Amino acid sequence: MRNYFYQLTHLNEGSIIFFSFVLIWGFTGCQKSREIDHKNQMSVWIDSLDRNSRKIGIKTAIQSFDSLTSTLGNLGLGDRMRYYKFMKVLSHRDSTLSEEALSYTDSLLQLFPTDRIREQYPIEYSKALLLKGDDLLKQKRFYQAYHNYYHGKSFLSAVGQTCECARYSSRIANISYQEENYYQAIEYWKHEMKELAECGKSGSFQLEFIEMQGALRNIGMSYLSLNKPDTALNYLQQAKAFINNHAAEFPKEKNFIKFAQIVILKNQAEAYALKGEWRTAERLVKSCLQHDDEIDWSIDVERESRELLAKIYIETKQFNEADAQLKILKTLPGASDQAANTSAYQKMQASVLFGQGRFEDAGRLLIASMEADRAAKFAKNAENRIDVGQLLQQVRRQHEIEMENEKDAREKLFLYFTIILSITLGTIAYLIWRNARKSIVNLRAVTELNKVITQSNIVLQDTVNALEQAEMENEHVLKIVAHDLRNPIASIISASHMLFWDEEPSEEQGVLISGIQLSAGKANTLISQILESTSDRERIVKHEVALQEIVQSCIDMLSHKANDKQQKIHYHYDPVIVPVDREKIWRVFCNLLSNAIKFSQSGGTIRITLQRQSDMVLLSLEDNGIGIPENLKDQIFLPLNSAKRSGTAGEQSYGIGLSICKQIVESHGGNIWFEPAKDAGTVFFVELPV
Repeated sequence: MRNYFYQLTHLNEGSIIFFSFVLIWGFTGCQKSREIDHKNQMSVWIDSLDRNSRKIGIKTAIQSFDSLTSTLGNLGLGDRMRYYKFMKVLSHRDSTLSEEALSYTDSLLQLFPTDRIREQYPIEYSKALLLKGDDLLKQKRFYQAYHNYYHGKSFLSAVGQTCECARYSSRIANISYQEENYYQAIEYWKHEMKELAECGKSGSFQLEFIEMQGALRNIGMSYLSLNKPDTALNYLQQAKAFINNHAAEFPKEKNFIKFAQIVILKNQAEAYALKGEWRTAERLVKSCLQHDDEIDWSIDVERESRELLAKIYIETKQFNEADAQLKILKTLPGASDQAANTSAYQKMQASVLFGQGRFEDAGRLLIASMEADRAAKFAKNAENRIDVGQLLQQVRRQHEIEMENEKDAREKLFLYFTIILSITLGTIAYLIWRNARKSIVNLRAVTELNKVITQSNIVLQDTVNALEQAEMENEHVLKIVAHDLRNPIASIISASHMLFWDEEPSEEQGVLISGIQLSAGKANTLISQILESTSDRERIVKHEVALQEIVQSCIDMLSHKANDKQQKIHYHYDPVIVPVDREKIWRVFCNLLSNAIKFSQSGGTIRITLQRQSDMVLLSLEDNGIGIPENLKDQIFLPLNSAKRSGTAGEQSYGIGLSICKQIVESHGGNIWFEPAKDAGTVFFVELPV
């Protein structure tokens, strides 16, 4: 729809001086400002150039604004938004700068790369989308244009900017009017008025005044196009009353307000002319042409007013007066080249000639107007006409599909996570159950073995004692493992109770949950039994024993392992009687000898020496095996360590024997340590008090 609501004020000599002063003040003032955002300075320049751009020339205004902006130095994000938006507005007013106008829109949109910036500047972002939609609409890329409009309005609704949504409703209404879909245009303008009423006082002249009175006037013009002049006059009168009631709120915009009142008068004249009330229509349209000199007059409004006046004179058979108006139309700026060729002008001229009795000339013009109508009809039929409502519905459906796809993607991700978590928990539960079952089997096997050893003869007493010591160590390990298993099993039991806290499980799910709880409960009971089954084994019972005999007993028991690897054991000792716990010390010596055999190569030699040194006795055990790496030297005496290496023949190692040896030796008041051998291997030392 033709829009007459943006007009410039009349620039007299005084306003030129004021405008120059404003530019000089802004130029010098910005030199002192070091702010990141220069809103005040730029607003002054934009307001002045906006009002006077047509007077000084669009390109001159663009150059002036560009020069003034360059004096600000670094521009903040808000400054760049204002710069590109105003450059877009100025370029749009000059048809020769259409490409530049498009580039300014693209540059403006690039300032909103992230959701955070868009939410921080929702109004600026929505205006950028609106401008981009206008560009796409001019390029006849209708779907993309409406997609921008719909996306902008959806974004504003999401952040609660109801006022700015009205701009989008107005834009769709104008397009519907241009497509002659008047009823749809009326609905969108009414929707715009509702949005404007809901947003309350915003202080914006554009929203509170221009958009509201424009919506009322445009609804009236739509009813006029539907041949309903009485309804049209009702809305035009509402628009006029709105202008008169709110004019005092915007004293700086008095020139625009006067011009808006003139446009309303012209529209009312059109409505009365449609009703056939020619005198009223003539009076109103003549009052339009008697405008205030301070108003920056619109050539379009004058042309349409004189066309209407000519039609009124023709209908009232005042052909000479009508002819005078047609001649004035041909003299208006910008209209001389096309006025005589338009179909409407030719028809009015033909009517005047016919009324003056010049029938031949009238017929010739009438035929020319019919030919122009036919050409215009062909051109109109060739255009890609669009159904705005259908296209908006298509965009809305596409938006809903995109939102639904995002929702489905989130739900699938949650489902995958749930499945993976369930599999993980199931695997953990299975491993715990399997380990618990193995622990029970192992415990039973050890118990049976102890019974067999107890029933053996006295000759194997040392071996029986060693197995009993091994049993105690195994139980100690079981205690550690059982203690560590308590927390995960407790977590499984708690999780199974909370899994369906807010909803009733199905029958199948209930069976599974019950199975988990039963298995975890049995495992927990077993752990408690393991922890409570052993007595205090830290007590040392010392007896006077011949230490060399204990060492010999170990050699006798493990010699078969050395023989399997073709290893030789050399044993040198001093007879010595020492108060020790025979079984525990025997375990220490056997463990050290077992390690020497395990980590020595086949054919190697192991040397054992037992020496008395004043009030101490020293046992040294040297092998020429693989030695102990630097990274393991600090760990081998720890209860839990990573020093679990296989023997030279693949023998299994659990890495806990030396920690037990250290505990036993220290409980006797002795020391245990190791040193690297001269050539290869390791020497372990055990020192005990005599």
